[in-house]
Amino acid sequence: MMIELLVLGSLLNTLPGTIEARQTPLIGAQISVLEDDNWQTCEAYFRELKNLGYNTIILRVFHNHGDRFHNLVADSVRNQIHEGVYFKTNKAPLIADILNPACKSAKRAGLKIFAWMTTLKSNYRQSSKPQVLSFDENRGTIIAEKNLLDPQASENIIYFKQLFQDLATYPIDGILLQDDLMLRQNQGFSQVNNNFIPKPNNIYLLPVGSPYKIEGYKAPFYQWRQQQALQLQDLANQIFASCRAIKPGLLCAQNIHYELLYNADWGLNWFACSLESMQASTADYLMIMAYQEMIQKELELADEQLPQTMLKLFKNGRKNDRERIIFKFEIPDQNQPPQARAKAIRKLKETCRSARKAGWQDIVLTPCNSLACAKLLQDK
Repeated sequence: MMIELLVLGSLLNTLPGTIEARQTPLIGAQISVLEDDNWQTCEAYFRELKNLGYNTIILRVFHNHGDRFHNLVADSVRNQIHEGVYFKTNKAPLIADILNPACKSAKRAGLKIFAWMTTLKSNYRQSSKPQVLSFDENRGTIIAEKNLLDPQASENIIYFKQLFQDLATYPIDGILLQDDLMLRQNQGFSQVNNNFIPKPNNIYLLPVGSPYKIEGYKAPFYQWRQQQALQLQDLANQIFASCRAIKPGLLCAQNIHYELLYNADWGLNWFACSLESMQASTADYLMIMAYQEMIQKELELADEQLPQTMLKLFKNGRKNDRERIIFKFEIPDQNQPPQARAKAIRKLKETCRSARKAGWQDIVLTPCNSLACAKLLQDK
């Protein structure tokens, strides 16, 4: 019953920005690192993107420990702050206000700009807040994940909404939720706002003795995961609503793992994302992370098998949410040997052609941090 109500709610929730946004295909460059160290050259890059046919940039505005800094960040700051955000807020450490000048440069270049922001990993200075509880397969006990905020805790939900509202005050066109808004198979044993609190032995097939490696699932597991999927999507929808309250018409997007369109059971079991929860989304865009190199590696596909696998994703996307889905493809690793990189570039271009032949005109490339990467979208 809960599933039907959430899906119905999403269908009744008219999104004024969606129809207008879909009239023009979104051709996006997702930028993980601004590689230039001054705004003049950054803006020149944005103008080149516009000349190449891009109309949108998706800029990373969060910084987790170990991420590369935007090159505009001073060395003195890098040595002091190791995680935080690139927009002004009192909810998280500020590394540098990169977003404000980025918005101005993007507008002058004629581009829309989306702010790409993390969710459950935005636990900067929040060690006292409720953490995700996980089943430790080595010890057979429930432990707290210190780097993940519990998405079901009311105080965390308030924090997420306030953090994203600060983001929405910027002159951005949209937001993109990072792919960390998910719970893996052993995560999510929260005791807050949860109607079904399982015990590991009741939902997992576990070996006798340690280590307690999960070997399969029992029937109650799927009920639990479907509930988690809907709860996570409800959180995403609350974030969208809080942002739209600040800026009506703001375009909202969320990352979706490719597994959901390849094998819906994998999406539910591994990430707590289901076709029902995806349909309940109030996002304007559902961005499928169809990273062709990663897909080939993870599924152990031969080169000749990759095109059919990608075609399966395109067909399933059409079947499930043709109006909102956008496929994202990955830029090949620039550090590969020349022959391997040339081969990877050919696969990327073949994938883009295949997507367009299948009717998908919206395309995002990531990470698109340089002109050389951006030019790979050209079908030559």
